Amino acid sequence: MSSNFVAMKLARHIPNALTLTNLLLGTMAIIALTNALVSTAMLLMAGSLVADVLDGAIARKLGVHDGLGIQLDSLADMVTFGVFPAMMIFYCGARYGGGMPGQEMIAIFASLSAVSAGLRLGRFNIDVRPREYFWGLATPAGGILVAGWLWAQHIGRDYGFGVSDMPWLGVVVPVFLAIAYQLPLKLPGLKSPKAGIITAICLALATGAGLIFFGPIAIPAGIVGYVLLGLLNTVVKFY
Repeated sequence: MSSNFVAMKLARHIPNALTLTNLLLGTMAIIALTNALVSTAMLLMAGSLVADVLDGAIARKLGVHDGLGIQLDSLADMVTFGVFPAMMIFYCGARYGGGMPGQEMIAIFASLSAVSAGLRLGRFNIDVRPREYFWGLATPAGGILVAGWLWAQHIGRDYGFGVSDMPWLGVVVPVFLAIAYQLPLKLPGLKSPKAGIITAICLALATGAGLIFFGPIAIPAGIVGYVLLGLLNTVVKFY
């Protein structure tokens, strides 16, 4: 057995190894957040996001089409971008909220957003439509929205868009996510045709500029804008 053959066999396991890394870091992020280690949790989620992007990219590069990998990817995403965001929402309500709505209500709606994420991921696995666009908000984008919102509150740069100033955001945010995951909106991604890529890049640049001037609250604003672009595209159809 040649060394090249062995190397190729091992290389085919890289995507699944990255997917499991996503799962590992996502689980560690949950543990960190339950101990109020917000900065650590954010860094672990960032690592999970990198692993999630790389596993698919490397699988396509190597020509690996693995049924196990597809299932593992959704399972890992359910933890990192389904359960963990629900816990972040509850953490926001418990740490920064008060009065109405109470923690119990925020916990219920945060959990429902995780249920919606699970349904979104299950439907994605059996969706036969071309993967040039996302149909409905992708769960990593939803997780990024919540992470940006939590981080903005954690460092005091939420500009009044935190649960301490607007308590019902503890319910509105998970409801928005639960609906956005299920709406059949055509949302552009990095694999989209030119018009979609240009749209996504413009929105990313606008969000990046907002991040520089306004801080992490620009991240959830950018994701909301992303969903609104999908709604606008159903009428105008510019990508």
